[in-house]
Amino acid sequence: MIKNIGWTLGNDCPCKCKHCYSFTVRKKGQNLTKEIVDKVIEQIQKLNVETVNLGGNEPIFTNGLDVHQSMLPYILKELNKRNIKVGITTAGISLIALKNTYPECLQLLNDVDISFDSPFENEHNENRGGDVYKYAIRALEICKENDIESGIIMCAMNWNFTKDRIDALIEIAKKYNSNIRFNLIKPIQQQHFKLVPTKEQVLENYKYLFEKCDTVELSEPTLSGITNNSKVSGCACGVYSMRINSITPDGKIPVSPCVYMHDYRVGDLLTDDIFDIVNSEQFKAFKIRKENYENIEGCKDCDKAEICRGGCFAMAYTYKKCETGEKDLYARDPFCFKNIEISENINYKKGEKQLVHENYLCTWIGKPKKESF
Repeated sequence: MIKNIGWTLGNDCPCKCKHCYSFTVRKKGQNLTKEIVDKVIEQIQKLNVETVNLGGNEPIFTNGLDVHQSMLPYILKELNKRNIKVGITTAGISLIALKNTYPECLQLLNDVDISFDSPFENEHNENRGGDVYKYAIRALEICKENDIESGIIMCAMNWNFTKDRIDALIEIAKKYNSNIRFNLIKPIQQQHFKLVPTKEQVLENYKYLFEKCDTVELSEPTLSGITNNSKVSGCACGVYSMRINSITPDGKIPVSPCVYMHDYRVGDLLTDDIFDIVNSEQFKAFKIRKENYENIEGCKDCDKAEICRGGCFAMAYTYKKCETGEKDLYARDPFCFKNIEISENINYKKGEKQLVHENYLCTWIGKPKKESF
């Protein structure tokens, strides 16, 4: 059933983002080789997947900071040979490196997601620990110049998920004909807990996004519940999607059902069969939670439960773990909207091509509405 894969390629990253979900497990791993890449792609191909997103750290830095040693171009070519749609997620750095050093690879990209922590340069740079806003803008320019589908991705936190920043982000998206995408921050570390937005903030700002944008993709389960988005049936992670982790210092490549769920990492793609991994107890836990959502507090008598199925497992699990220290399979999503109804109409407008983040994780993708005169 796994159709969409994220692959953490980079073993280095020049950014020091305050909300980074991989920093706690980031150890500079071994360099990738052709033999290692071939083995991973052979495993991916067994699953007959549709999309692969290359991200994590900066995907160009597979072998340290020397882009001339990068395996990213080879990976792009090999995945394309197998008719797998492939995209990258970057702060801009990886796309600029491809344009400057491997320009033939631009045509191999299905779509590109470019990270913005704020539409305002000083805020973005401060949160990323460097002068990198210019790289994000340059990446949007490259996408527009080369007719590559682009998306602006923001991790929604209490300080940046505000209407004024949403408005500014929409203006950037209009300028470069980009989608915009929001993921709610998951409190992987205790320090992330203070960055989580309130439930009221999340609801009001998503309602605002529904008003300002056509919805391309809505896979966030709790939002799908209140909008009656019946194409969603709980969290996609571990069922329709999974994450290949970056190579470790001792040369292993573990897999997670979800990019945020480090506690559920399992196996080694270089020695274990992919089918053994996706049928492991770690992956089964995601299916068990989804199929037994009535065991989650508040779900049993909820009219949204068939769609929501307990919400985002990663949000529920990491939030409760940060709050209480408990690791709970049946933790309740703190953004449960059980007794809330919204009157806003949502305009669904699928794009011309399948995006690599569709049905990959709990997210929302939108396209700014065209102004009517």
